[in-house]
Amino acid sequence: MFRRTRYQQGSLVLEERKRGSAVWVYRWWEKDINGTPVRRKLQIGSLEQYPTESVAQAAADALRLTINNPSNRRNLRQTTVNILWEHYCREELPLKELSTQDAYSFYAKNWILPRWGTVLLEEIKTVEVERWLRAAEVADGTRAKVKCVLSALFSHAVRWEFCGHNPISSGIPVGSGGKRGPSTGVRVSAKRQEAPLVLSPEQVKLGLTKLGFRDQLLVFLDGALGTRRGELGALRWSDCNFDGMSFSVQHSYYWRRGGHLKATKTEASAKVLPMHLALKDALQEWKSQTAYNGPGDFVFPSLRCKGKKPLDLAAVLKKKIQPAFASVGIRGVGWHTFRHTVGTMLADMGEHQLTIRDYLRHSNLHVTNKYLQATPESKRSAQGKLVDAILPGGLLSASKSTLVQ
Repeated sequence: MFRRTRYQQGSLVLEERKRGSAVWVYRWWEKDINGTPVRRKLQIGSLEQYPTESVAQAAADALRLTINNPSNRRNLRQTTVNILWEHYCREELPLKELSTQDAYSFYAKNWILPRWGTVLLEEIKTVEVERWLRAAEVADGTRAKVKCVLSALFSHAVRWEFCGHNPISSGIPVGSGGKRGPSTGVRVSAKRQEAPLVLSPEQVKLGLTKLGFRDQLLVFLDGALGTRRGELGALRWSDCNFDGMSFSVQHSYYWRRGGHLKATKTEASAKVLPMHLALKDALQEWKSQTAYNGPGDFVFPSLRCKGKKPLDLAAVLKKKIQPAFASVGIRGVGWHTFRHTVGTMLADMGEHQLTIRDYLRHSNLHVTNKYLQATPESKRSAQGKLVDAILPGGLLSASKSTLVQ
């Protein structure tokens, strides 16, 4: 006989603790792998976090979404963006990289929740979100990132069947068979307001003359390898193969939340890079100077943290490198500036796109192309070749019908 699955509200009680503040405990029934009902419980938070039962009940709404997922959830039509965000934080956000978690939390708490938090999912409309983003006085890149996070939230809602479609990326209901095209979903531009700064070899040399040896080596490495800031910070002596003349970029460092060593951004990022003799000599000189030169030590350790963490490269950039380049008239230098510089210089030297892609350790050429810019010299040279091909003599005649030979 068919038995209807009931919607569970669960029970929320405040339990005292021998030590510390009392905690809110949520209990519900759940079937185990054999289909046997099992009583479950979970701490929602402390009394300090949720001073009233109504606030604690609101925090438990995200958990109710999970435990009632298989049921006929007519009550879930009252799901708000706030509840969806809490559910997303519980189920999906912890699976992402720490840097992604922090970025998503920033955009959600500063942009999405203040405007849309109390709105029901079914009331979120594509055009309203688009108008809201266009009215925001921020860079196009910020609008695109806010849209990305909001779209990820609704994709999560669709996956858990809290709503039928994602109004941010597509207005087409799931299962309708429609195809997503450029005219569906929220449309915002991610166009850069200005091209990334790219340095010439002469500018890099000029900046190096204003730096001490350690900071010279940092810029020299980044300018020769095109590594990301986290990869440069995570570089350890065991990653430097002096005999094989190569670098093994296996990790990246994330300085927030107390600091974390993590895997590289992509599988392609872990490719081996060659080590030029000049790089080898400079690194060996630095190894003889630093107190932390064991295989597991960071190449650029933090003395304040006694070598347990890498140097804070954001602080080095602000206090040392940017002032050095500013003193020679070059402003706006960042760690990623050198990565863009590497890509552009390699292209200017005539290197093949596949070589540049693998050197920058990108997953595909589409990403690599964003790093390449034509220098004024290369554009002038290209124009000269075009003019010579069109007009070998270099002059037009007074007559419209003939060219001066």
